[in-house]
Amino acid sequence: MKAKIYRGTKEIGGTCVELTADNGKILWVDLGAPLDDKNPNIDYANNKLDALLISHPHQDHFGLMEKVGTDVPIYIGEVAFDFINATKIFIDLPLLKGNYKTIKPWQTFTIADTFKIQSFLTDHSTPESFSFIIEADGKRVFYSGDFRATGRKKIVFDKIVEAPPKNIDLLLIEGTMVERANHIYLTEESVEEGIYNILKNQKNVSFLISSAQNIDRLISIIRACKKTGKKVVIDVYTAWLLEMLHKQSSNVPTMEWDEVKVYNKPSQMEKITDKTFDEFRAKIKTNSVGASVFQSPSDFIYFVRNPSMQLVNALRKHGKINVIYSQWEGYLKEEYQQYFTDNINALKQDSDIDFHSIHTSGHAVVPDLMKFAKAINSSKITPIHTAFPEIFKKQFEENGFNNIQLWEDGIEYQI
Repeated sequence: MKAKIYRGTKEIGGTCVELTADNGKILWVDLGAPLDDKNPNIDYANNKLDALLISHPHQDHFGLMEKVGTDVPIYIGEVAFDFINATKIFIDLPLLKGNYKTIKPWQTFTIADTFKIQSFLTDHSTPESFSFIIEADGKRVFYSGDFRATGRKKIVFDKIVEAPPKNIDLLLIEGTMVERANHIYLTEESVEEGIYNILKNQKNVSFLISSAQNIDRLISIIRACKKTGKKVVIDVYTAWLLEMLHKQSSNVPTMEWDEVKVYNKPSQMEKITDKTFDEFRAKIKTNSVGASVFQSPSDFIYFVRNPSMQLVNALRKHGKINVIYSQWEGYLKEEYQQYFTDNINALKQDSDIDFHSIHTSGHAVVPDLMKFAKAINSSKITPIHTAFPEIFKKQFEENGFNNIQLWEDGIEYQI
């Protein structure tokens, strides 16, 4: 078996790995949209791809998958499939069409009568994210995908480390956090505590800025609300994500929980007029925040990507507003306009707002990367999804690893 990283040996985002078996069968693992919007050098139309395997529903891992066409089998998690379609509903894009095959955690299956796959659930900032063992021609590749050991699914990290797979020839491991660290908030539990400390003292409304898919973060808010008697307000899109997740697990919160209310934003409500949403719309009506926020703003925290300036301005008179930024602070740079940089930076400078940064990463810090790599004990380790491969190599070698191989984008290597 041979392997090629199309993109990811020197940057974060746009991940795509090609595995070619001795019989000529080709499997791609992830096909993400680069964060800089420049597509990797992949000939989608003329590829001889036999299948595509997606690790999780973040754009930098699945964003270009529809370019492979409708004939190529695409293996993707059930939750990921539903989340992607949910997003499409709310941004007026057609639902996924093609040869999609949904998979589950801890599943073993075969692709193209060649590649034997084992899926492992990982702890990441989306409810369903996979690592994979991919086996062919007597070789075993462990593809880590994105993972961490500090979230609410830490147990799955521990499960792999305590009973690791054997005889791995190549570990393709993410290295997002090589030059970063969780300095203040080391775990999701500490994020919850930080939110709690703000909510218990708030005199006006709070806004927490995060991705709707970061259900761990939403659970942290809900748990803080339980302790303080507050309520979290979510939008219609987030409420729909929770509805789909709740069908998979009754432990997932929904808008019907006491601590949750919904803001029935008109532009989102008009996306769900079909009869199939009748029951969902009825639940929204029952659980709408309504005008309550104007009557007692200190009882609420909004879970949003971008706070409404209209609402902020309407509530200024009640005192200081808390804005909790709960994402990587790099997204506040000018080049990341898709993350509402200008508006959020304006809020940061607003004298009527107390701006807080409370976040822990969805990616493993270096000690956890090393703990994971030591447990897997592969013959070779190659970092991917990292902007600093040389630093990765240096740090690992200083800690006793002598099997780090740095690859170049677009070059094929024998496993």
